Amino acid sequence: MMITPFDATLTAAELMSNPMAKSLVLAELAEVQVEAGLIDNALANINLIPNLSEKRQVLFRLAFRAVQENKTEHLLRFIRTMVEVDPKSMSSVGRLAQSLLENGNLEKAIELVQVIEKPFDSELNRYNFIAKFIELAENEQLDNAQLFLETFSDKDYRDWGNLALAKRLVLLKQLPEAQTIAESFSFPLRQSWAFFELSRLTAGKNHDVFLHRAGEILETISIEPDLAESLAIQFRILGKTALKTGNTELGLRLLEWSETAASQISVPIQRFRAQYFLAKVLRELGRIHSVQEYLDPAKWKQLEISGLDRSRIGVWAAEAEPANSLTFWSIAVQDAGKPEQKSTDISRSERIVEILRRFNLSNNKLPPSGEPERDAVNLSAEEFEEYYYSPFAIKDCNC
Repeated sequence: MMITPFDATLTAAELMSNPMAKSLVLAELAEVQVEAGLIDNALANINLIPNLSEKRQVLFRLAFRAVQENKTEHLLRFIRTMVEVDPKSMSSVGRLAQSLLENGNLEKAIELVQVIEKPFDSELNRYNFIAKFIELAENEQLDNAQLFLETFSDKDYRDWGNLALAKRLVLLKQLPEAQTIAESFSFPLRQSWAFFELSRLTAGKNHDVFLHRAGEILETISIEPDLAESLAIQFRILGKTALKTGNTELGLRLLEWSETAASQISVPIQRFRAQYFLAKVLRELGRIHSVQEYLDPAKWKQLEISGLDRSRIGVWAAEAEPANSLTFWSIAVQDAGKPEQKSTDISRSERIVEILRRFNLSNNKLPPSGEPERDAVNLSAEEFEEYYYSPFAIKDCNC
């Protein structure tokens, strides 16, 4: 019987006393055997690798290569063996499944995460996977998404995933199904926002139906102190959209609600933030002639707050009415630069630099980039909030 190079390599490895050297040879032998289609032999030789880390790594490499080359017929064998070798490697499966999605192999990706008990090491990674799946899925594949969303132990992530699913259904013209999901959210702020998100993806009658439903739900919420700021924001954003899309009666009513909610915000600086953002919107929509007539600057100039905080109000005032803003930009710099016990030269200088950057860009209208750090400077504070606010936001999700 003729001895093959594979046989000779295995014999040589067995003669090695150094575990690392033996692991290196057996790992390479297994990878070459897989290339030759000798999967059983490769898995047997992987089992002989004495170093656990190398054994796990070669299995992951083989699995990843199978994904990249779209050779998934042996993928599950590699994955199962890897998990048997080291149960802690289960979280690697999620990364492989994500790669399958990016290669367009949705069915195999779902299959992969279903056969392993814990394919993700965090709810965030689980969410990123299902969000990508939903983005790519067609109608007949979305049943898998619905089942997968039920596996979330964190309700916030489950809600976020359901919102993504509802939006995808709208894009696939499945409006009744999307509406059913939007109605299912238990937190009214989220329920209202879900309909608002759906309205953004539709036009004509469907847009109006979804937008009116979003406003209707929002108006049923009692303005309590702990919700006042969120309500002021959401009423303002929905009202602004309604007016811009011709829903005048709804828009005016929602902006009036925003004004009421803003007045009930207990923290002064947050109250002025909401009021100036609303004033900016009202001026832009032609509902007031002047922000200063609507909101007297004297009301905040005497507040017992730090200079740094007062400078923030100055910037909001400047952004609310650009035509008369030069004085407020100057006041903001002056307030930021005042020596105070609770501030340092460094904190004051950083704030002044931030104000100057925003002043420099205040006349350059740039669209949102989708990058929060850049948009925090390039957009007005009101525009930034409109673009990034969501009652679905999850603390560690950056969403």
